[in-house]
Amino acid sequence: MINIQIRSNSICASLTSAFWGLACLIGIGIFVPSTTLAQTSVQRDQQALTILSQAVAAGGSQDLLNSIQDFTEIGTVTYYLQEQVTGNATIKGRGSNQFKLGAGLSTGQRTIVVSANSGALIDVDGSSRPISGQSAVDLANIMFPYQPLIAAIQNSSISVIYGGQVNHNGTSTYDIRIQNTYTAAQDPRGTRGAREARDFYIDASAFVVVAISDQLHFGTDDDGITHEIAYSNYQPESGLLMPLGATESLNGAPDCSITIAQVAFNSGLTNDDFSW
Repeated sequence: MINIQIRSNSICASLTSAFWGLACLIGIGIFVPSTTLAQTSVQRDQQALTILSQAVAAGGSQDLLNSIQDFTEIGTVTYYLQEQVTGNATIKGRGSNQFKLGAGLSTGQRTIVVSANSGALIDVDGSSRPISGQSAVDLANIMFPYQPLIAAIQNSSISVIYGGQVNHNGTSTYDIRIQNTYTAAQDPRGTRGAREARDFYIDASAFVVVAISDQLHFGTDDDGITHEIAYSNYQPESGLLMPLGATESLNGAPDCSITIAQVAFNSGLTNDDFSW
């Protein structure tokens, strides 16, 4: 069962109706880590790469994870804003750039869909609003946290930075920052890579992803909103170790909690499943 809850608090209240449906689980805008530092050269810490390899192995081996072409998760979703809205939910993912969350709410069907680095929110009244390109990139593997780890291991142009062993929400974890790097022409301000970076907190004993932390930014120079997805209840599913629980928080306040009961892999999803 998937159970997603969004509290009506000052954070959510500050988001307009164009934003609130995207803030839960997927986020919008541009993500940056808690410390935003410009970086123009690739940094690949061997200790960090070793920890990522251990996390991938704990998930079920790189070959097995790479064999997953698509997944489908079934459950329920509850949004809390001005009022509580609850309904059934289906989450679908395919490859590294396709994602869909369909929620059958009492007020109608709400769908968030991403494909090929673009996407849209289709609201209960049938209206559609676009999702920013960077948000679409981050959305694509939000419920399958192994894909960014594998990409970071295999792609030598991605910085992998060891942040030390830290206590994160009561768990001893390794802080690994994954960050793209760009040329001066691609990133004249020298901040694009940092704004796309995410901190992965990996359990120091079990080597599962405990949380992914970044910030939501709605402008070029704003301070941003602290954003985190925390994973829990890892269970074996078809030989893989999958998180069956997840919680999203904004500025430290929980907004979404997720519990997954049904997971299916490689059911043959196509591009048509991610159209809008």
